[in-house]
Amino acid sequence: MAVEEWWSEEGLEFRREGAVAWLVLDRPERRNAVTVKLRHALREAIEETRDDPEIRAVVIAGNGTAFCSGADLGEPDWIETEPARRRGGQANIAREDGRHHGWWHVVKAIWENEKPFVAAVNGAAYGFGCNLALACDLVIAGESARFSEVFVKRGLPLEAGGAFWLAKYLSPARAKEMALLGDPIDGARAEAWGLANRCVADEELWTVAGDFAQRLADLPTIGVGHVKGQVNDAFESTFEQVWKQEVSLLGIGIGGDQAEAMHAFIEKREPRFTGR
Repeated sequence: MAVEEWWSEEGLEFRREGAVAWLVLDRPERRNAVTVKLRHALREAIEETRDDPEIRAVVIAGNGTAFCSGADLGEPDWIETEPARRRGGQANIAREDGRHHGWWHVVKAIWENEKPFVAAVNGAAYGFGCNLALACDLVIAGESARFSEVFVKRGLPLEAGGAFWLAKYLSPARAKEMALLGDPIDGARAEAWGLANRCVADEELWTVAGDFAQRLADLPTIGVGHVKGQVNDAFESTFEQVWKQEVSLLGIGIGGDQAEAMHAFIEKREPRFTGR
């Protein structure tokens, strides 16, 4: 499909192909390690996809041989700000900045976005890169993929929601193995453990991820958003809370794509969804 929109800034490439947006980390020389500026650009782009009615599914990928190797610890902004974050004096200021602009807010923007996200993971997905992938709704791993919660090896706590993803997606034994050892697991093991939906050959990775995104984009967007929210909320809900949410959503008036789905089924034809 032809590219209908494209831009690049701060190491992030954006392109839209029909109803599918691609957010591609573009610092291959640094294995797509994330700078402070790239972190801000990524969060802003994620939030823009939420507000753009032309976008109905999103793929996050990385150019080169890695998905995302985590934070770029060698960048000037990190060198200047992180020591203050870890010591007294300016630490409270740094923590407050983290509440508003930190790693957590990137994955939170994906989690709360009603649009579905697909991660196309090749090579290193370390630290923040691992949790950026796990925050997505579907994870397609290449055979070269390596998922690692490397924080413990840096003397750091899990960041960017790492403890949440591991506790929700893995058994306690496997969650603690990843968290406490920080060793990488490959794409095949990620699929076997339930962290990835598919493990495919690297040369097929973007095609498969794009196909999944297109399938999601072809569905009724509002309905997809409702279902995504239901599943996300169910992670922390009781059965009673889940069914009450279900009843509330069913009480919303039928219209747009929901009505089209019903009519298409009755008329025995393919639905024509518009994302409304």
